Amino acid sequence: MIDATGTRLRPGALLVERGRGMPRLLAVGTPAEVASHPAANAARLVQRPDSVLIPGLVNAHTHLDLTHVGPLAHDPDEGFMPWIERVRDAREAEVESIARSVGEGVELSLAGGTVAVGDIAGSVGEGLNTTPFHVLAASPLLGVSYLEFFGIGRGEPAAMERLHALEAGLAERVLAGVCLGLQPHAPYSVGPAVFRDAVRLAAGLDLPVATHLAETPEEIAFVADARGPQRAFLERLGIWDDSILGWTGRGETPVGLLAPVLGQAPMLAAHVNAANDADLQILAKTGTRVAYCPRASAYFAAQASFGPHRYREMLDAGIVVALGTDSIVVLPPDADGAVSRISVLDEMRLLHRRDGTDPTLLLEMGTRNGAIALGLDPAWFTFGAERPIAGVVAVQIDPASADDPLATVLKTDGRPELLLAAASF
Repeated sequence: MIDATGTRLRPGALLVERGRGMPRLLAVGTPAEVASHPAANAARLVQRPDSVLIPGLVNAHTHLDLTHVGPLAHDPDEGFMPWIERVRDAREAEVESIARSVGEGVELSLAGGTVAVGDIAGSVGEGLNTTPFHVLAASPLLGVSYLEFFGIGRGEPAAMERLHALEAGLAERVLAGVCLGLQPHAPYSVGPAVFRDAVRLAAGLDLPVATHLAETPEEIAFVADARGPQRAFLERLGIWDDSILGWTGRGETPVGLLAPVLGQAPMLAAHVNAANDADLQILAKTGTRVAYCPRASAYFAAQASFGPHRYREMLDAGIVVALGTDSIVVLPPDADGAVSRISVLDEMRLLHRRDGTDPTLLLEMGTRNGAIALGLDPAWFTFGAERPIAGVVAVQIDPASADDPLATVLKTDGRPELLLAAASF
């Protein structure tokens, strides 16, 4: 039994109290220690003798409404915009279809040992999409449903109207452990007035904010020079106007561009594949959290464009770096062409195998850091007696392995088994 705060018990045992609300750990220790607790005699025994127990995992950035699309092959040499067009064409628009796709994503997340998500509720038509929020609230998952929206150039006035309507009509901010958030899509699709309005609204209503940031070469070119495929895309949609030149085209990086609004509300930046030293200073100073999606970055060949991701330097600078999966679209399929789970455990495995990243640090990124990024209590993702627990995951290993048990989990492909997830409360 291992968590990111130093708990290491072999063998280990937990005594869990279930009822209304969050499960609660009554005792943590060796089997003999836990068996001595007064409540142990009435407990149902669940044994996983050849498994490592870890806390439930946190997927800080995902798009569950795209689950129906499934994995898509992609040639990074084609660029980002053709891929965007394919996803736009495949996105569901009807409430029932969106709910079904998010529900499928919930099941795949649970199959991946996930107990909390930062899910992007993709924009549909002219409104903000609250369907994923309600589906998540009816599930065992905790987290944030970020309402995605666009608004740049000619689209800014309509976006601001939608935000004002939300401010006036927001009835429920939290349901069953899931909080609403705002997700101005990215600096190439949301202009300065809309960003400022979103941050102001979020601060006033105590809503978390997320955005995509510094993800692709196309974004870098657009922000710095107001050129390239991103501009051509806006022109084709009839959204471009020259007011955008006051926002972009001044040689900024995406992080530098958003510096004035970062830190004004809890902000989670997804990807940040490109970041110079000044960007790292901005992220650290503003308390911006980063959701790094390693398999998504590999899918788009970000390392070929920007070099290795600087997640370890971010951590050294005091930046909270969590892990995300992005959408199912970018995940490698199983042998049958499908995806059997959506799990940050597989992101952790990639980083351990590729970079040799410390297993305990990776567990922290996939649990406690994810909780901090989403505004959840990180203590829910550690093993401690007399406090709530968001979930418990078992991963089977070869007990004869000479490696550290957590390292064995990351070196092998054993599937995570979710033994416990937070009930709706």
